[in-house]
Amino acid sequence: MNHRLRSLLLILLLGAAQTVVAQQQKSHNYGFVSPNTKENLKLEDAIAGMSSPEETKLVKQSINLGCVVRSRIRAFKALGSWSDGAEHSVMLRVESDEATVRYLLSRLGRDARQKSILYFHPRPAGAADLYTLQPRRPMRNLASLADRLDRAGIAFRTLVPLKSGTRIYIVDLKRELRAKVMAAAKRLGARVSSESGNAAFVGDDQAQQAQAVFNEEIRGYEAKNPNLPPTCDIKGPQRGTKGTKGTRGIKR
Repeated sequence: MNHRLRSLLLILLLGAAQTVVAQQQKSHNYGFVSPNTKENLKLEDAIAGMSSPEETKLVKQSINLGCVVRSRIRAFKALGSWSDGAEHSVMLRVESDEATVRYLLSRLGRDARQKSILYFHPRPAGAADLYTLQPRRPMRNLASLADRLDRAGIAFRTLVPLKSGTRIYIVDLKRELRAKVMAAAKRLGARVSSESGNAAFVGDDQAQQAQAVFNEEIRGYEAKNPNLPPTCDIKGPQRGTKGTKGTRGIKR
């Protein structure tokens, strides 16, 4: 094999390797953010908030960022629920790398004046787990479902109402909930799926400092990715941004 042929083969192999790495880095990420700025919201108020104008606005903002990162974003009205509180939220799903999902959620968190957002990026060697529970019988009473999860020892969860019933998402940051999740799934008669990945809260307990954290995330990403396209219109993507139109939910 002559030198020229060896060089050509090396270039092709390097190109193929870079393509594989890029494909591995992009995956279906999940993000959780709320438009709520009130303290000590009651469960019934949080459920009512899922039909509020600010909830609808955040869903639209999430979808419209798809044009910025050139990837379709799905956004779902959701209930962020924990053992002693709740808030209306939005769960988004996007195929991207980890830096991009952090950027998207930082923009949403900043604009909604939030203290923190939560994301999950699938990665085989990640230190966290994401559990998804789908009860076999449709369960639409969110208050009852939250109570049953409390009694099963699942203190933090996100409930997403869909046409097929309510889907439950649990981000296990420290990989310590598997036994409780499986017990809860058994009590609910739910199918369980799980995947490993990186997960973290981004923000701060103080609202002003949280804004600084979000702005730093945004500046850092935009410095590495200059000349990003503008946001799109929820009725459809702008010119030159085909394939980025989002949806409000998934029909099952």
